[in-house]
Parts: sequence; C-alpha cells; structure tokens
Amino acid sequence: MKKKSVLGLLLLSCVITSGMFYGTMFLMRQQAYLNSEQAHLKEDNKKDSDKSIDAIIEDEKAYADARNDNKNKTEEVDSSNKDEPEDKEDPKNSEENDEDDKTDSEETLGDNVAELPDLIGDSSQVDYMKYIPEMVIDSNIKKALDIKNPSLDINAKSAILIDVNTKRVLYYKDPVVPVFPASTAKLLTALVSLELCTQDEKVTVGDELDLVASDSTVANLRKGQVLTIRNLIEGMLLPSGNDAAYVLAAYVGKKSLGNKKAGIDESVPEFIRLMNKKAKGLGAVNSCFKTPDGYDALGQYTTAYDMGMIGIAAARNKTIVEVCKQSSSTNKFLDGTEVTWRNTNALIRKDSGLYYSYCIGLKTGTTTMAGKCLISLAKKDDKQVLSVVMKSDSSGRWNDSIKLLDYGLSK
Repeated sequence: MKKKSVLGLLLLSCVITSGMFYGTMFLMRQQAYLNSEQAHLKEDNKKDSDKSIDAIIEDEKAYADARNDNKNKTEEVDSSNKDEPEDKEDPKNSEENDEDDKTDSEETLGDNVAELPDLIGDSSQVDYMKYIPEMVIDSNIKKALDIKNPSLDINAKSAILIDVNTKRVLYYKDPVVPVFPASTAKLLTALVSLELCTQDEKVTVGDELDLVASDSTVANLRKGQVLTIRNLIEGMLLPSGNDAAYVLAAYVGKKSLGNKKAGIDESVPEFIRLMNKKAKGLGAVNSCFKTPDGYDALGQYTTAYDMGMIGIAAARNKTIVEVCKQSSSTNKFLDGTEVTWRNTNALIRKDSGLYYSYCIGLKTGTTTMAGKCLISLAKKDDKQVLSVVMKSDSSGRWNDSIKLLDYGLSK
C-alpha cells in the first residue's frame, strides 16, 4: 500500500474516534440535564401538591369556624327564647298588639319551623321530652295565677278556668307544665286562617292531603274539590278534619308568601310560622306548634295556660263560636257536593248523654301523647267562662269540663 493511502486511513480513523468521543460526551450531558429537569419538575409538583392540600385544610378550617359561629349564634338565639324578659308582653293587650309587635323570639321560632313536621306515629319509640325546653313563668303568668285557688277534684293532668270577659283565672291545676295540643290546635289554625282570608274565598284541594296521617280524623276531602274558607273551617272544627286543616294551611301559606305556585314544602311551614307568631302575640309563650292539625310531632308542645290564651281569642271570634256551637252542619261545595258534618264535642250534642245546655263550644282533641283534651266555652246570661282540660281520659274530659264550667258560671 502506498504511504499516502496509509496516512489517509490513519487520519480518517482519528476523525471518527474523535467524533464518537464528543458525541458520547454530548449525550451524557443531555441525559444529566434531563435528569436534573425531571428532578426539578418532581420537586415543583410536590410543592404544588402540598400547597393544594394546605389550601383544602384552610378551607375546611374556615368552614368549621363558620359552622361554629353559626352554631354559637343559634345557641344564643335559643337561649334568648328561654330567658325572655318577664315584662315583655301584657296578655290583656296581646290581641291589640299582635299586628304590630314582632319579637325576636317570634322571628326565631319562625326560622326554626323551616321544614315539614316530623310526625310521631309511635310515641313509645321517641324521647320527645328532650325536644321540650324549660317552661317560662313570666310576670304576666305569675300575676294571672296569683289567686286563691279553689279546691276542685279534677282528674286531668293540667287544667285552667278563665272568665272570658275579664281574662281572670278562676282555677288552675299545673297550668304551666308541658302537654300536647292534639286537635285543640285547630282553634289557632282557624284564627290564623280567618285573619288572612275572607270566608267566601275559593280553595282547591291539592297535594297537601298527602301530609295527613293515615290514622287521622278527616272530613273526607278529595283532591280537585273546590271549597270556600267557611267550608274548610266547618270541616276542621266540627268533625275535626285533619285534611281540612292541611288544605287551609297550604292555601293560607301560599297567600302569606305571595306565591300561588308555592309547593307544600314552602306553604305549610309558612303557615306553621304564622301559627306560632299568632300564639306568641296572644301570650302563649310556652308553646311551639309544628302541625296545623295538632297531630303529635317532634318539638310540638303547649300548656293549659297557653291554650287558655288561644281559647279566649277563639271565644271572641264570632265565626269560630258560630261554627263550634252547632251539633252538626250541612255544607254544599262549589261543585255541588253536599256533606253533613257532626260535632265531636259531646257537650254540644243533645243526643250524646253528656249534653251541657250552657256550652257553646269549642274544640276536642285526642292523640296518643295528648290523651283526651277539651276546650269548652259556656255562657249563662252575661257570664262567659272558658275551661281547658288537657291529658285526661275518655270520661274525665267531659266530667272535668262540666265541673269547671259549673263552678265558673256560679261565680
């Protein structure tokens, strides 16, 4: 081989070797760079991840703080209900002040009644007493009960007798212990309904019937029927129709909301709010109503004294007395349907064997938790008295009521 050819081959080999060396170094530097970048990316991702978790923790902490603040505010409001100032309201002026006075407790109570009632089907399975706060004996109650209480043999757990004209208490037995209203609550439902509606307003029966407990007393209303407010008042107070009470509640609730299309989940709670506002305005400071028909429900309670205040207002309502003094009533609906309802109050009916000639109302009530209840109105000459008998038995409520009314009318 020629000398020039050998030198050429050696030069080519050097070039190739150098290229391979520098190429290898370049690749190694690139890999190191990539490894470094990946390490940085991993670190950045970890930091971002840690930051997100911290943000979530901070959000949860903020949310928990907000919940605790709301809870504390609620507890403060609840405690204000229990410790209401004694001189807050004079029962003598409660009817006149009801339209203008709007107390904090009334607003709070309205806020608390934000859902449909939780009915109690089996009271033996429910610790319902834990839903009842300590009763308040304010200065108005103390003054009303500051009497020389006569000795009367009354079997009911709780009772009170009141002069309707003067609102003076004539007798009492445990008047401020918690009891359950049963259908005596319908007097309050009637008061609220008649306050916001005229008797000839037309009402269409709707889905509110689905809220009526299966074992309720009813006026046998059907969806789609069109009745007047007066029809519904009679169907609620005479045969004690729970269905009529819910139809009234749904209609009046919509009217109060200013929304004819409001569902029952809005209109019925709104009506219950109105019930409690009205009760407080009448001086019933130890009551919480959860249902328009008085059916047992969690958190619902009253006292004989409170039902006396509500009863006095009902006794002074011409329409309610006019309805309740009937032994029966025939109603004709707008679609031509005609029904006759019989009064559940045996003191009103001459065929009952318990007829009391001076009695002109008002309302019976019966549930498992309430027992047998009766609010009675009697009139003799210019004298009118109201008796409230709560948690009695089948015969006791009639006998206790007659005994109280006799005593009251003789004073």
